[in-house]
Amino acid sequence: MANVRAAAQAKAGRPGVLFVLNDVPKGMDDEFTRWYHQEHLTERLALPGFRRARRYRSVDGQPNYMVVYDCDTLETLASPPYLDRLAHPSPWTQKIMPHFLNMERSACSETWAAGVGMGGAAMVTHCKPIHGREEDARRFIREELGPRLMQNSSIVRIALWETDAGVTGKPSAERKMRPGKDTIADWVLFIECTDVGQVALALHTHVLAGEGARTGLLLGSWLRYQLIYERHAAVAGPA
Repeated sequence: MANVRAAAQAKAGRPGVLFVLNDVPKGMDDEFTRWYHQEHLTERLALPGFRRARRYRSVDGQPNYMVVYDCDTLETLASPPYLDRLAHPSPWTQKIMPHFLNMERSACSETWAAGVGMGGAAMVTHCKPIHGREEDARRFIREELGPRLMQNSSIVRIALWETDAGVTGKPSAERKMRPGKDTIADWVLFIECTDVGQVALALHTHVLAGEGARTGLLLGSWLRYQLIYERHAAVAGPA
């Protein structure tokens, strides 16, 4: 119970993030991109609480595409306007959604961050805390790993995103259209940078195998992405 309360406190009032990774079949990339840029991002950024959307392409692996939505709070991703949009996908969305492959979708709270600005590339580090040692893992990121990595001149900003399984797992019409089952991240360290090669070297230098017993944090896969598109929500002018 104490761990549940600590997790709720860590997420309360924090920025929300919708984090999505996926592939599309060969030959679908052009229409997939047009759908995102001409319709889907416009729809999402018109919803209350959605601030910004960024699209990325993989540098060297899969899934090939990533989109990150910055939101006011996690509750934005459980709000009636967003859930209504998920329940009533457009005809173009109905055409595209069945072609989403290797889908990973996570509704997260940004519980810690260091640095200012946006990098042209990002290293996505999947991780998870050892059960019962969530605070140890957060402390390690906040007090040890984060400050070490921020010494690297190529790193612009680091953020810790913690997934909320309840918000992520809400059923929707869009989810039913996708083939297979969405996977969900536990935690994500999102490292924005100017050079993903330098970040990979820094991670190898500062993260030692088998350190989980000391730090409470288990590190998983590292994925490298290049920023390809960014859009902010429109700001309403004076009445």
